[in-house]
Amino acid sequence: MFLNRERELGYLDSRYRRPGAEIAVIYGRRRVGKSALVFEWSKDKRHAFFFVQRLDSATLLRQFSRELASVDGDEVPADFSYPDWESAFRAMGDLARESRLVVVIDEYPYLVEMVPGISTVLQKVWDLVLQHTNLFLILTGSLLSVMRRHLLETEAPLYRRHTWPFELRPLQLNDLRAFFPHRSPAELVDTFAVLGGMPHYLISVDREASLMQNIEQDILSPAGSLFDEPRLQLHEELRGDIESYVRVLGAIARGAHQRSEIAAASGLGNANKAGWHLGTLVELGLVEHRQPVGRVSRPRQWGTYHLRDPFFRFWHRWVLPRRNYLEIGQGQQETLDQIRQNMSYIVAPVWEEIARTHLYTASAQGEIPILIEEIGSWWSRDTQIDVVAVNRAERRVVFGEAKWQRATVTEADLDRLVNRGLRWLDGDTYWDVHYAFFAREFGRVSDSAASDPRVHLYTPEDVVGA
Repeated sequence: MFLNRERELGYLDSRYRRPGAEIAVIYGRRRVGKSALVFEWSKDKRHAFFFVQRLDSATLLRQFSRELASVDGDEVPADFSYPDWESAFRAMGDLARESRLVVVIDEYPYLVEMVPGISTVLQKVWDLVLQHTNLFLILTGSLLSVMRRHLLETEAPLYRRHTWPFELRPLQLNDLRAFFPHRSPAELVDTFAVLGGMPHYLISVDREASLMQNIEQDILSPAGSLFDEPRLQLHEELRGDIESYVRVLGAIARGAHQRSEIAAASGLGNANKAGWHLGTLVELGLVEHRQPVGRVSRPRQWGTYHLRDPFFRFWHRWVLPRRNYLEIGQGQQETLDQIRQNMSYIVAPVWEEIARTHLYTASAQGEIPILIEEIGSWWSRDTQIDVVAVNRAERRVVFGEAKWQRATVTEADLDRLVNRGLRWLDGDTYWDVHYAFFAREFGRVSDSAASDPRVHLYTPEDVVGA
């Protein structure tokens, strides 16, 4: 099943129409849909699609050779193979000499692992032959460290040879309409808070069922397709002992965000050891290190750690602590009841992230007269602002509050946000300030707030569309 991704398909079309040879590097987290995207896009073009497995070099070379040799529909003997990888890469150039040819090497990091020096061979053939052809070469990969080391960093063999590096990111809230067309905007927010935006998760559940049925059948049941998904991903990415990483992720999901707190809650004890694990998880795209968005941009040495993937947050908070019981068919209903009772708390941090993302849209559409330079949150010892969107050059800022419940916006509510903003401004009053409130629905809104052009109110219908 392939749904949505119209933007990304358009990007690929745009690059494909450009004259000359291309090396497109498409990277991103595992399960984000790189293979599905490239396969869908290339299937109506003259192409060779090579999915790399962890096999020996000779077997991989034979598989790649047969894919290339059959591009134009020719019968290829089962044992056909070019003599070496350089010859196979040169064959790409021969096939792309007169007309456009798409060649996809899917999971390029596996090729790097199984064939030492392959990037240097590709670099040589690119410089001598391929850059002068009509080849459209796509290299995809989930192991971000390998992709950077061999393709993106300044010391990489293929650095500056690639013509288009593109990170495929998870889908956004608005994209979920294509998967769950019958759910209301508020229900889509609930769904996003549990499943997030990874296409694999979204197509693994019953789209006609309710969210609670999805959780019961696909996440809490050992027969469910997502019951052990996070652990499987970690095994694929780290290929070793993952238990300490699972404990770190679980500690963050339960509310530990400072490095010292995470070290204590995960049982690692040593903050430096926790920092090493956190660095790996940040590199994998599972954890982000947040720093407060201040009035003055300055480098800081401290910050907080948060899970980037809503599903990883949900799984490590609600499945991991009960996994041993759930595996033997115990405690499923009790866990589901607790999830149902705590849905507003599950959604709250994701709703804050949705609010931050939506302000970019509001800015682009002119709803808020600020070209946003940076967006995030801000906190001090005794004050926190959920959303801060700033343009320091123009001295404009939006202070926002996000609550996943029925909210009021009275003079007192607005005054509280104004006072928090004054703490952020720290006496520097020469700023154009706007205020944004995000809620599941709004109850009473004072006349002054409703009529103030600096105050902006957003519900799920405004974010997703009615």
